[in-house]
Amino acid sequence: MNKLAKELLKKNNNREKAIFDENKEIYTNMIVYLRGSDLSEYNQEVVRGDIIELIIDGQQRGDNIKKVMGGRYKEICDQIIEAMPKKTKKDKVMDFLDMSLHALWVLGVISLAKNFIISLISNKAGFEFILTVGDIINGLAIILIANVIVLYITKTAFGAKKEKKVVSFLKAWFMAAAVLAAMILSNVYFRTIAVNISLWLAAITVILIFVIWKIISERA
Repeated sequence: MNKLAKELLKKNNNREKAIFDENKEIYTNMIVYLRGSDLSEYNQEVVRGDIIELIIDGQQRGDNIKKVMGGRYKEICDQIIEAMPKKTKKDKVMDFLDMSLHALWVLGVISLAKNFIISLISNKAGFEFILTVGDIINGLAIILIANVIVLYITKTAFGAKKEKKVVSFLKAWFMAAAVLAAMILSNVYFRTIAVNISLWLAAITVILIFVIWKIISERA
């Protein structure tokens, strides 16, 4: 996220505190839906700021969000999104690099910690960084699943019927159990070593990925 977007994000975070509790759920759904749009992060914050001001102005007149928006929350969001400039190809490439490098350095830190602990326990002379085919598959699966979940949440923000908490809880646990089982099986059956380097070299690589991500993130 670039500097202008960060400043606007901070401003909106402070401004939205003035939204009454009765209006927060629908407002949150609108912003979640907005996050799944094809707008840049800066333009998302511009739209978010406009929505906040509409709600606050309505509150000052004694109107709730339903009266202000006329109950057409999704339609209003779609109209606003349609009127705003969309991401360019460059924006999309930068977003992809931002997301990919962020995932890489986070997973890299986790792998470093895992390999460091294993090296300590095994009392090996040198610290090694080992990645199996199963580890790589699991990493890619985690990134894919995370993106699918985010996409699902943003696209269903205005779901007509809300599931019961028990049903949602069971679904979440079933998905988590299925993913965990798949990851365990992947580690069991895909034990071929794909990467075997010094732990210190791996640490330097992760740091470089983090630095590159920070640079790209500031420009995205």
